[in-house]
Amino acid sequence: MATKKLSPTGRRPRAGAVGESERPNTQALILDAAEQLFAAQGYGGTSIRQIAEAAGVNLGMFHYYWGSKQALCRAVLERRLGPIMAERMARLSSAVETNAPIEDLLLAAMEPSLRVAGAAAEQRDAFRSFYGRMLADPSPDVREAMGSIVDGFAKDFMQALHRRCTHLDDKEFYWRMVFLFGAFFYAHNAHDRILTLLGAEFTAPPIEDAAKYLVRFVVGGLQATPLA
Repeated sequence: MATKKLSPTGRRPRAGAVGESERPNTQALILDAAEQLFAAQGYGGTSIRQIAEAAGVNLGMFHYYWGSKQALCRAVLERRLGPIMAERMARLSSAVETNAPIEDLLLAAMEPSLRVAGAAAEQRDAFRSFYGRMLADPSPDVREAMGSIVDGFAKDFMQALHRRCTHLDDKEFYWRMVFLFGAFFYAHNAHDRILTLLGAEFTAPPIEDAAKYLVRFVVGGLQATPLA
């Protein structure tokens, strides 16, 4: 007589229970819940129990699929950043090979995560909120996970920029990279404080336009005359 297979929770499925293919994907539910909570509360402020409760699953399911919060965080980042990083790499490679203008190098890095092409408006907003929070999160777990995904591209990007900025010595180039990444990180965050300071006559323009304004701003900084 065949033995019924145990589920990840350790329980045998009930007679007449909904089949796996008919239920919402459990992994997707956990990933979605983790993404929303990490964006709202940060990595350190979010517990595994909160994620399980928000996903509507028990803790056994979480441990079955990931085993640790760090592994789950990496999975969330890889799910969202995988397509973004693939687009960045392809565009940067093309720009370097064709000796394209410096604007194309910058757009290769900045536009994919600000426009999030192919996603619905709600998904784009959710991604930018999550990505902006993760970029600024001080947790070593998040920094390690982010680094493993983006550092290879980031090094190639900075080397390509360095080759174009022959008018800058190392000290000048260092500080301009600091300010470039600072502007890039902040562009992915909520801009409520800026609107408050500017006053009621200002409204936020579409975030999808941010990349072209950011690139123009950064190009001006990179091409400015050195201090010394």
